[in-house]
Amino acid sequence: MTDKSTVVSFLLDETGSMESIKDDTIGGFNQYLDTLATDHPGKIEFTLVKFDSNKIEKVCVGVPLEQVEKLSNHNYKPGAGTPLIDAAYKTITATRELVEKRDDRPNVTVVMQTDGHENASTEHTNDDLFALIKDLTAKGWMFMFLGAGIDAYDQAGKWGISQATTVSYARANTGQTMSAAARGTSAYAGTSDPLAAAFTEEERKQMGETKTPDKPKTKIVDDLSLTE
Repeated sequence: MTDKSTVVSFLLDETGSMESIKDDTIGGFNQYLDTLATDHPGKIEFTLVKFDSNKIEKVCVGVPLEQVEKLSNHNYKPGAGTPLIDAAYKTITATRELVEKRDDRPNVTVVMQTDGHENASTEHTNDDLFALIKDLTAKGWMFMFLGAGIDAYDQAGKWGISQATTVSYARANTGQTMSAAARGTSAYAGTSDPLAAAFTEEERKQMGETKTPDKPKTKIVDDLSLTE
């Protein structure tokens, strides 16, 4: 086990299509927080960003995990479109700025969750995001992409996120997916090894994997390294 602290940033889809899995998302996200707090008490700083086409909201940035407010019907209200690229870029750059201010070199992970493809970004492109993620992956950051009922491999592949930490999960299995994401995040926090976060075959079955990797369309390989 590592003694290093961990910075976790979670980008959460709050667009209109999430309404049908709202309750499962609230419960699953809260369980994600509880798992990390149990496994790594006092060791994690957390950033939560929610997004739709009306706003990209930094709910909290770099706060102790124990201080993160749980989701509820009062603070999670799905609506509007999907500026996925802009939201991801802003989440990652906010995390980088946070890490650059620290005196230590923490583990860093960014988890992105969505049930829709990009349709509303105006500031950044897939290429912008790919270059940013490539640079930070080379520095040991771990990226995870959770796609509900979509081809997550197509989207994540455009950004250089590994297939090993990408999943196209069944919308009905949101709770199981958040649980698997918590296990992966916790394993990475405990080892500093991005490979430890890879989803297992059993987890993929439990998440109801809806799409398998199409390797020729992606810029990623299974060992979490990047190719041109």
